[in-house]
Amino acid sequence: MKISIPREAITEIMASYNCSEEEAAKAYLDARDNADDAFKSFLEQRFDSQKQTVGHLDPKIYTPKEIKRHLDKYVIGQEEYKKRLAIAAAYHFAMIKYLRENPDYQTVKRFRKKNTITAGPSGSGKTYCVEVLGDLLQVPTLIIDATDYTEAGYVGKSADDMIRELIDLVPGHNREEQARFISRYGGLICIDEIDKKAKNGASTGHDISREGFQRSVLKLIERKLVPINNPYSAASQIQEAMDRQRGEKTNKQDNMISTENILFILGGSFERTYDNLESIVKKRVQHKGRVREDGSIEIIGFSVDEKKNEKGKLQNFYREAEADDFINFGLLPELIGRSPIRTFVNLLSKNDLIRIMQETEDSILNQYKMEFKLFNINLDFTSDAVEYVAEISENQKTGARALVSVWENILTDFQFELPGLNFSKLEVTRELCERSKDYLLKMLERSPFADFVENFKKEYGIELILDEEVQNCFEQYAQQNDIQISETLKKFLSGASALNYMGVKGPYKITKEIVKDEKYFDKLFSRWYEEQKKKTT
Repeated sequence: MKISIPREAITEIMASYNCSEEEAAKAYLDARDNADDAFKSFLEQRFDSQKQTVGHLDPKIYTPKEIKRHLDKYVIGQEEYKKRLAIAAAYHFAMIKYLRENPDYQTVKRFRKKNTITAGPSGSGKTYCVEVLGDLLQVPTLIIDATDYTEAGYVGKSADDMIRELIDLVPGHNREEQARFISRYGGLICIDEIDKKAKNGASTGHDISREGFQRSVLKLIERKLVPINNPYSAASQIQEAMDRQRGEKTNKQDNMISTENILFILGGSFERTYDNLESIVKKRVQHKGRVREDGSIEIIGFSVDEKKNEKGKLQNFYREAEADDFINFGLLPELIGRSPIRTFVNLLSKNDLIRIMQETEDSILNQYKMEFKLFNINLDFTSDAVEYVAEISENQKTGARALVSVWENILTDFQFELPGLNFSKLEVTRELCERSKDYLLKMLERSPFADFVENFKKEYGIELILDEEVQNCFEQYAQQNDIQISETLKKFLSGASALNYMGVKGPYKITKEIVKDEKYFDKLFSRWYEEQKKKTT
């Protein structure tokens, strides 16, 4: 192949780098080869790899039943919620695919999205269901807390920012490519704690943190063009100023994304100290009427044979919530109107919590087993231990979230102490759960008294002296009140930290007088503090 080299290029290279004509010619050819490779690599990166990325992420379409079966593996109960969520997602993403693949043959140009609003107690699976759904569908899924956002143009994150955060979740070489993926295949945004943005009946005027945010979300749900880069950021404003100086005109729509294909899931507990959603629904249901905004009730019929609700009868009034109930709670009528699917979750019972621990694919028990196995310790849970934790968690009224905190309180010391020691198995029983600290110390053949004294000295540098008589007093108290010796020591001697602030040095003897008075160290510190004040005056 014949290759021609411009004489002026060779002359320039020779002059610039003080080289021979032959060296200049060879350098020119090498540089041109490298430039060709770089040009080809850039095009491959821009187009071929983009196709590979999109192909890899191309979401699969599932039927509502297929989605529901998948959710069943991870979420116990909440049948109605999982069913409604499965329907909303299945039809939303199937419609996106149909309109994309049949641009010239559809009768529906703009489809009605199945945006969903969910009410129910915290920790019952509202957002977790969406997480699991997003993993299955392999679409960009963003879960945000509404309390972190405000109306556009004010200090703090705006509603538009959640669209940009969704874009950030998409793999790609630049934001334009990421945004194109969402425009083509859709996305999912779950706005949790939407009830915290309900209008406050006591406030007047425009509330940017509540009503303003709702209106911003309403625009997104209704289909809005949002800049893919924050127009209020310093970088965007500098770039705009530079473009104006150069006289360049840019098509702003090239840097925008439509929210048309994004499905919105709104959720909240809808609880507050006055007029929570359940009380609003209960009032309407019991009066067989509709509660107007002014609090009056429109009677729509009644039955003389209907029994009144018995005292103590368990009833989930979230189930009965209608559009007007959400509006009376403080959500905008337009926002409720754009969320046609309304559903609910139930408060989790003890039995639900047991099933969550034993039957779900990502069971917390299996996670703990894996963690201990990392250090060659086989962990096993008895049924009475699982039942005990379910009882404690149910009483905390925070749903499945309580399970983690309860198990952490029980197993934390075991996770710290056992790895590296000669223990290959740990059976978690109800006795271990009830007296975890004493149980561990017994395994380690350590006295709870010696353990407390040792840890106190490490923390505060003061050695506590507990003679046999005092130890007997603590043991008797623990037995009479059916609590751990470790908890008894903590209860009576936690105030001993005041000795550190009082400047006490050396050993400090714990007497029977101290054991008999839980407030002993509080009183001691108060007297010392008063003496210090007198000295300074």
